[in-house]
Order: sequence, then structure tokens, then C-alpha cells
Amino acid sequence: MKKWSYLLIGMLFGVVVATAGSAFADQIKSLVGQTVAGEYTVKVNGSALAENAIVVDGKAHVPLRAVSDSLGAGVKVDGKTIQIDTQTSVESSVETKEPKKNAQLESENSQIYTQNLKAMITSTEGDKAFWERLLSDTENSQVKYNKRIEELTNLPASKDSVTQETRKKSLAHAQDMIEENNKKIAEYKDKISKYDEDIAKLEAQLAASNK
Repeated sequence: MKKWSYLLIGMLFGVVVATAGSAFADQIKSLVGQTVAGEYTVKVNGSALAENAIVVDGKAHVPLRAVSDSLGAGVKVDGKTIQIDTQTSVESSVETKEPKKNAQLESENSQIYTQNLKAMITSTEGDKAFWERLLSDTENSQVKYNKRIEELTNLPASKDSVTQETRKKSLAHAQDMIEENNKKIAEYKDKISKYDEDIAKLEAQLAASNK
């Protein structure tokens, strides 16, 4: 009998450890010495608690601390009032999950930002490569026209008027093409320089995002 009396007192005083003159003092005194008629297994959401409920004087008494802990509820003793607050656990859970959610969202946004930067760098490098090919073709053409002018200039003089006119037109055409190519080369180099600047800026942004 003493064993059950001590057990009963321990269960009912789960949240009021070593507190003299508690809110349950009178009730506990009235129960001491009474017969424990039986006990029940207490399950919370399908899981059994380590401590059982007991039946005394036709009433079931459950282990408050064990039940509140399993429900994630906060238990507070205020004078003669025991306050059980289920919102404490919910708010705490929300506060815990919210930073994780924000951190995950920030990580995903960072990954998207990084991928976009890489895609922009690849696209800009592709555009730059296009103008580099044009520049290379134009410079090769320039070499050919310079060589053509050199050949026409070094040809032996001819007394034939038709030959002279043909050489004159060929020389003028080569000179015109060289002048036109010089303009294209300057234009292409300017475009490539701007692409280099854009790529450098994008790479700097990418490096900063990876820190």
C-alpha cells in the first residue's frame, strides 16, 4: 500500500518537484491511504508512456509530466494554478522550422543566381567567339589583298592600254577592300573588347557569390 501511495504522490507531483504547500496538497492528503483499484496503460498518439495511470476512489489519475512532455506542451506552476500551454510547443516548432525554411530558400536562390551567371558568361563567350572568327577572317583577307597590291605593283610595265586599265582597276579594288577591312577590323576589335569587359564583370559577380 505504501508503494502505491508513493507512486500516486509522485505522479500527481510530476510538475511540482519538492514544492511545499502545492495546489494539490489537500487533494493528495485525502488520497493517501486509499486503495489503488487498478492501473491503465496510457497511450499518446498510439505510443505508450513509460508511466501508467492509476485508479483511486473511482477516478483515473494520469502522470501529468509524462503526458505533457509527449504532447510537447509546456507546463508551468503559477501559485495554485498549473498552466498547460500547447501553443508554446507549436510556436517553438514554427520558429525552428522558419529559419530552416528561409535558409533553404536562400540557398536555392543562390544556386539559381550562380547558374544564371554561368549561363550568361557562356552566352557572352559564344558571342565573343563569333566576332573573333569574323576578325580572323577579315585579317586573313587583308593579308591576301596586301599581297595582291604588292604583286600588281611589281608587274613589269605594259604598253597595252587594256592591260594597263585592268591592272589599274585591280589595284584600286584591292586598296578599297583593304580600307574597308581596316574599318571592319577596328569594329570587331571594339566589340570583342566590350565582350571581354562584360565577361570580367560577370566572373567577378560569380566569384563574389561563391564566397
